[in-house]
Amino acid sequence: MKLSVDWLNEFTPLSQIPFESVLEKINTSICEIDDVEDYKSHLTSVITVKIKSLEKHPNAEKLQTTIATDGSKDYQIVTAATNVSVGDIVPLALPGTKLDGKEILDSELRGVRSQGMYCSEKELGMALESSGVLIFPKDTTLGISVRKYFLWEDTILTIDNKSITHRPDLWSHFGFARELASQLQIPLNSFPLQADTKWESGNEGLTVETSEHAHAYYVTSIQNVNITTSIPKIKSRLEKCGIRSINNVVDVSNYLLLELGQPTHFFDRSKLQSTSFTVSKSKDGESFALLDDTSPSLPGNILLIQNGSTPVALAGVMGGKDSAVTDGTKNIVMESAVFKREDVRFTIRKTNIRTESAVRYEKGLDSYTCLPVMKRAVQLLKENGNPNAKVFTPQGFNHTETKTVTIETNLQFLRHKLGKKISLPEVTDILQRLGFGVTTKEESLSVVVPKYRQNYDVTIPEDLVEEIGRTIGYASIRTEALSMAVETPIRNPLRELERRVKNFLALEIGFNEVYNYSFASPSDAKLESSLEATSLKIANEMPEEHSILRNSLYPGLIKQAKLNQDRFESVNLFELGRTYHKQGNGPELADEKRWISILSLSKHKPTDLVSIEQEFLKIRETITELFLFLNLPNLEWKKESRNHFHPNASLVVKYDGKEVVELGILHTRFADVYDVKRRVILSKINMEVLAEIWETHGRNSHFNPPSHFPQGQLDLSLLMNESDPTESFANLVKTLQIPELESVYVQTIFQGDSVGEGKKSVTYRFRLMSYDKTFTQERFKELSDSLVTTAKDNGYTLR
Repeated sequence: MKLSVDWLNEFTPLSQIPFESVLEKINTSICEIDDVEDYKSHLTSVITVKIKSLEKHPNAEKLQTTIATDGSKDYQIVTAATNVSVGDIVPLALPGTKLDGKEILDSELRGVRSQGMYCSEKELGMALESSGVLIFPKDTTLGISVRKYFLWEDTILTIDNKSITHRPDLWSHFGFARELASQLQIPLNSFPLQADTKWESGNEGLTVETSEHAHAYYVTSIQNVNITTSIPKIKSRLEKCGIRSINNVVDVSNYLLLELGQPTHFFDRSKLQSTSFTVSKSKDGESFALLDDTSPSLPGNILLIQNGSTPVALAGVMGGKDSAVTDGTKNIVMESAVFKREDVRFTIRKTNIRTESAVRYEKGLDSYTCLPVMKRAVQLLKENGNPNAKVFTPQGFNHTETKTVTIETNLQFLRHKLGKKISLPEVTDILQRLGFGVTTKEESLSVVVPKYRQNYDVTIPEDLVEEIGRTIGYASIRTEALSMAVETPIRNPLRELERRVKNFLALEIGFNEVYNYSFASPSDAKLESSLEATSLKIANEMPEEHSILRNSLYPGLIKQAKLNQDRFESVNLFELGRTYHKQGNGPELADEKRWISILSLSKHKPTDLVSIEQEFLKIRETITELFLFLNLPNLEWKKESRNHFHPNASLVVKYDGKEVVELGILHTRFADVYDVKRRVILSKINMEVLAEIWETHGRNSHFNPPSHFPQGQLDLSLLMNESDPTESFANLVKTLQIPELESVYVQTIFQGDSVGEGKKSVTYRFRLMSYDKTFTQERFKELSDSLVTTAKDNGYTLR
């Protein structure tokens, strides 16, 4: 938002205070300033001069030599302009002036000295194109800067919009001046909301239907308007704040917006189909032409202004083109209203139209200004070229006219929240300066919030703390160490476990942690098909790819892998996050589940199944190591199918009969959907179930003292069908209860022509440990024979 310091000075005497002090107070107590600019300062050296003589250039056919005067000094200027003549008053850029990045010099053109350059509107930044030098009226004072002539001698403050998004009262020059006056303790001189305007009797036939869709809505009929250009003051102030001047009626509406922060709108009375106005909601597909020359197809429930049965404006956002004020307008209807900020925000979101009016309405205005703004508008219309305008009694309604907000608090609460001792008189003085009504009883305060701050802004005692704090200056509050007992924090087993698992994955095995949005698309919800029915749609509509809450962490990891598959040979990722499921708590609430999901992208071609299987076994071994790291050695691997995994590569880990982990290779149909070129190994750990198991078993001691005797191992290779699970033989060996058997796992799996089509060779490794004696060759042979016999007796073929 841009603010004119000259305009602010009209309301409060900022010029009495050093400008640096004003800027400091704004930054420390009101909002952030993005920029401070002397408006068009480069035009200070462009002055008004009168051409005294004009002759042809002696050495150039298309140039002319002129003598111009500023009233006290003459200048010789060579120009190519053809629209100037003796007696014209024109702008002259003196040497040293920079226009369009080029510096004007005192130079010679074809042997004749030129002490500057005459300027066109384009060169002064007043138009995109111009055909010749700008000619001023004959009564223009000579020797003055064009900045002074056009009322451009001003400083423009650019305010950071985000820092005042909660302060609708600051989105205007008067509102900002009112705030500055209270903070700097200087008088507020001018009150445009107290304009004294007399209405003509009668309503000129206009009626307004009462509606619950607006806080307040008024219209009034204005006759005898004359469309022309605005007076210099209004025109220059609009331009300095970034708004293009249109005509003396429309400019008044824009001027009011910048002066008072209250949007208004003018309709051409002759173009209206009815005398009745109402605020209503649109029907789906409804459309009409807007001022920006678009005719969008509107969704349902967009707030409209209806003239009879015809829509004439998007309420609070933009007027309609068919009822707009034009050069031939003679009679107008003025609208002054305050709409619900939720409705205006809905319109902005659905239409993607964001105007200066909408920006103010969406902050939450109060309706008390509706009628005073109409009086001020009439005053401005008469000043701005319409002295004979006749204005009739406004018609409309105000639902919140009697609304007041009173906050009860006490001095002890304010002191405690501020962290500073402040007296009751100080508190009362600060609040009263800021426009609050204060009644005190002992140390209790009853505070009436001013109307311009009672909507969404100051509503609770903590808001008063902020008002006092920013006024006295937060820097004046001394920093003190907290006085509190040092207590042992409450233990959170789930957080402890999460940190341990993340440390293992990131630091022990080198996986990279990623973060993804909690939003997903409907297609993402189909990955784990058993969870699709639990998907929770977001009520506040968003893009399709973010329209539901995620029910799985897998899609986010897969998309990350897709982005990196061509950049890195090794892609190993994990994510700790929540999923959301519509079950258990009713139709509108979601259960949250906490997971760690793991993804490893194969380094090999999708057809190299042997290498991929080795990678799969490696991830399986990693998960086993994780459980050992957590002191949970008794995990059990089982084969269970999952719709999203390859049928022959889908495992789960169970502990005490509870499923904790799933592991598998992503099914190729999903790899095609996500355009992943390499095989994807996925796993997810149910952190809530794991935390329960960890609390029960992870703190138990599973320690065995190290053996004094050397470890031994045996390998056994069996020939199996390609589809046979490898766990079966391992589980079978465990039932033998061999005392020296420490562990058994699959070392390698081999497939090839040497083992036959549809077959695989599986090598099992048995780790053996004796705690009372050294292994002998006889014991090794005995164990080996036992394993071979067990294999043969159960139909396995040795290799």
